[in-house]
Amino acid sequence: MVRWIVALIVVLLAGFFIYVFLNNKLPEGLGVADGTLKSCPTSPNCVSTQALEDDVEHFAEPIVYKGKRKNTQLKIESFMLNKGNARIVSSYLGYVHFEVKSKLFGFIDDVEFYLPEADSVVHVRSASRVGYSDFGVNRKRVRQIQDLLVD
Repeated sequence: MVRWIVALIVVLLAGFFIYVFLNNKLPEGLGVADGTLKSCPTSPNCVSTQALEDDVEHFAEPIVYKGKRKNTQLKIESFMLNKGNARIVSSYLGYVHFEVKSKLFGFIDDVEFYLPEADSVVHVRSASRVGYSDFGVNRKRVRQIQDLLVD
């Protein structure tokens, strides 16, 4: 009986890791199109400063910054890279896309920052690739960036 339970647990864990591996692919449509980042899916594992304000599950306040856009972007990049679990996928002045990998299970979150040239504001989209809930990880990440940039 114990062997069957152990075998079942092993099969379930293997299935879980196969599911994560197969679904951790880079999603299509990331980046800035017509001044906006990709919309959040209906699942609660995404936060965006460009979501509708009445969408309390996904909306976060855009971050107003002081200083030069380039310096602000470099500050964001340095902060994210110093966390140790992020890598830059794409970066140019006004936009940067990170992949952030969780330490325990290897889940990947896509974190994008858009700094429009005309405004002193940072738009952020932080979304999990796999699963339904993120247990507040993406919202916490956006708050950390807000704390970093707001005096």
